[in-house]
Amino acid sequence: MQNTAAIQEDLVFGLDIGTRSIVGVVGFQDRRGFHVVAMAQQEHETRAMLDGQIHDIYKVGDTIRKVKNDLERQLDRQLSDVCIAAAGRVLRTVNATAEYAFEEETRVTQEHIYSLNLLAVEKAHMQINRESDKIRFYCVGNTPVNYRLNGFDITNLEGHKADKISVELIATFLPEEVVDGLYEAVGYAGLKVASLTLEPIAAMNIAIPEQYRLLNIGLIDVGAGTSDICLTKDGSIIAYGMIPFAGDEITEIIAKTYLVDFNTADKIKKLASDNAEGTVTFADIMGLEQTIPSADIIKTANQVVDTMAKDTADKIIELNGGKPVSAVFVVGGGGKIAGYTQKVAEYLGIQKERVAVRGPEVLTTVEFMVDNFKKDSLYVTPVGICTNYYTQKNNFIFVNVNNERVKLYDNDKLTIVDAVMQVGFPNEKLFPRRGK
Repeated sequence: MQNTAAIQEDLVFGLDIGTRSIVGVVGFQDRRGFHVVAMAQQEHETRAMLDGQIHDIYKVGDTIRKVKNDLERQLDRQLSDVCIAAAGRVLRTVNATAEYAFEEETRVTQEHIYSLNLLAVEKAHMQINRESDKIRFYCVGNTPVNYRLNGFDITNLEGHKADKISVELIATFLPEEVVDGLYEAVGYAGLKVASLTLEPIAAMNIAIPEQYRLLNIGLIDVGAGTSDICLTKDGSIIAYGMIPFAGDEITEIIAKTYLVDFNTADKIKKLASDNAEGTVTFADIMGLEQTIPSADIIKTANQVVDTMAKDTADKIIELNGGKPVSAVFVVGGGGKIAGYTQKVAEYLGIQKERVAVRGPEVLTTVEFMVDNFKKDSLYVTPVGICTNYYTQKNNFIFVNVNNERVKLYDNDKLTIVDAVMQVGFPNEKLFPRRGK
């Protein structure tokens, strides 16, 4: 019941399945950092995804296949396993704690820490499904906030002697249909999921390295469908969040204002953002060619940008205990729209210089060994998906028991008994009985 074999020959394939486009990255990690050896990007031909959730599995699967085929041509080899990340409008987080007391003083191992984290994840899982009787939620990532050794805070439990260990962690959840849609689309493209994480976790791995996490910093990953948020403080990640406002909201107002289709509006948005002092020329649905100053297009989007920035700032303050953070890093293509970072800073009440788009600055340990791609905020998340594979290999897997779909945490030690117990199979029937 293994999830997948190790990604062949130490190459990791990461796939950022976004609302507007899919970015594929293949590379490897060594002591110097992560090395990208192949990259491919493909936009969805139609709006097959909305708000980070797949609406048309097969169209998304076709786009994934195109990215996969492009990467295989670059590498001259087949790809079978892929690392992915999830996001969505219905992201939920649960803070959970777990404690374990040894029968006698014991030196703590990685296995003990893993089991402790799993206890907390299981408690969070039970809590969120108990609170929601209509939607079944699945855990897509977890982040330890604090460990304790014999009642005292400690950074790393491993190697210490302990009578009792405990953990506080943040477990993140998405509805079953979101996760299931991702798995189905990936499978349709001829791939198997090697690891699954949350998009802000992936972005955080690159954008906010551990040496920065002592500071109270916010990370905003602005995609097309959602804006994902992560906060750090005192050396740990303290919160995750999401708002359902992102780049597509801006694209839609441009489409309605200038009477163009969605894809044309998206191109207009990008051109205006890249050349704020110039003009943008396009043809509307009547076939009439128009040349509009970029400043006018940006002005058209201002109200949406303002709403998006305010909602994001309000969410950050809520997650941060009613206070603004000290600084904010912005990644993702949607964060480049003119005026966005300034408005976020304004609503947070901090200096505008402390909210900035981060791309090359946070990719210093990443080497791009490919042509036609430069370091950009758009690639922070897909690279983070790859590096997450090295730090969080254990993930949930899905199996079928008597036609019922069951989700299990893959610890490389799963048995059939684990699966049947999950569906409530009577314990006494798990043991063989002598026949008559």
